[in-house]
Amino acid sequence: MVSILNRKYRQFLFSLVLLLTGLLSLFAQDSDTLEKQGSSWKFAGFPILGYTPETRIMGGIYTHLLYTGATGSHYSGIGLFTGISQDKQYTLNLQPDIWWSKNKYHLVGDLELQYWPDKYYGLGNDTQDSLEENYTSRVKGIKIDIYRQFGSDLYAGPLLEIEHNNIVEYEDVPHAELPTGEIPGSDESFIAGLGFVVALDNRNHILYPTSGIFHQIRMVYFRNFEGAQSGYLKTIVDLRKYMTLGGDHLLRFQVYGKFQFGSDIPFRNLSMPGGKRLMRGYFMGRYRDNHLLAFQAEYHTPYIWRFSGVLFTGFADVFGPYSDNQFSDIKPSAGIGLRFRFLKKEKLNLRMDVGFGKGDQGVYFHVREAF
Repeated sequence: MVSILNRKYRQFLFSLVLLLTGLLSLFAQDSDTLEKQGSSWKFAGFPILGYTPETRIMGGIYTHLLYTGATGSHYSGIGLFTGISQDKQYTLNLQPDIWWSKNKYHLVGDLELQYWPDKYYGLGNDTQDSLEENYTSRVKGIKIDIYRQFGSDLYAGPLLEIEHNNIVEYEDVPHAELPTGEIPGSDESFIAGLGFVVALDNRNHILYPTSGIFHQIRMVYFRNFEGAQSGYLKTIVDLRKYMTLGGDHLLRFQVYGKFQFGSDIPFRNLSMPGGKRLMRGYFMGRYRDNHLLAFQAEYHTPYIWRFSGVLFTGFADVFGPYSDNQFSDIKPSAGIGLRFRFLKKEKLNLRMDVGFGKGDQGVYFHVREAF
């Protein structure tokens, strides 16, 4: 049992040690020196070191660069995660979040390049752990949203999504589905879509809101053209509410829906709960189908020096053509988290969350909040 637990949580333990080592080095400094005085650029980040059977030894670093010098505009930032493994696998994720012209314009992007292992459990909302199969793919993707402000709280604009996914290694197990080529996208897939996004945003702070709402609707049509999968429509509804209970006690709520209409949607692009933002406690890809509906809630404690605690819970399920029983087995999640206010004035947090789902769990390190 000890060896199993060690293998299961080795990456978490390495990451936790490195993160705490970095924080302890900060404790030796005066708290006011954590932020470079007089500079418009601020920096936060942490290293990750771990081991998995699919990568062997792996390491990486997550960094977040924050720009605070634009008068009259929200803080802009660029997040970057880079990772490399002993087996020469790599992953790179660049996420710009830029405001300018006194918040009149807003650009959000996501650039992804990776050659990295992943897992597949089948399609639908009732897949079994025993169906797990490993695969490795090369992924190139880009997402860009460009907003323009209309009125005080309304933003709207075009968006672009492109992704190429090429599976280069399959696991040789008796129950493997991906090597058969019968699953959409199980060999190679290419999607490209244009769409429109509308957002109502009156949050009182971009990095750590304590009041206000953020409501967003995204619609993307992935056209059927040479080299691409069959055309389909994706609609995302994201509704968030932030409120205080008095003092510094904070509540956050999110209702999230992702609805995709069409056939032959690549399995990698189906709706999936899990990961560091939506339904922490589930591996992202444990359940897949065309549609997803989720609810999340968080409670944040008052800060003691630069530390705060978090309790979170949620419910979600996928549904659609691959699921026989719609909403008959809703997936719950719950967990606890720790926040470290790395940049006090800018309210930029490093976060660690431990989430538990139904038969699953996850540990997450990140900069900024889940929602």
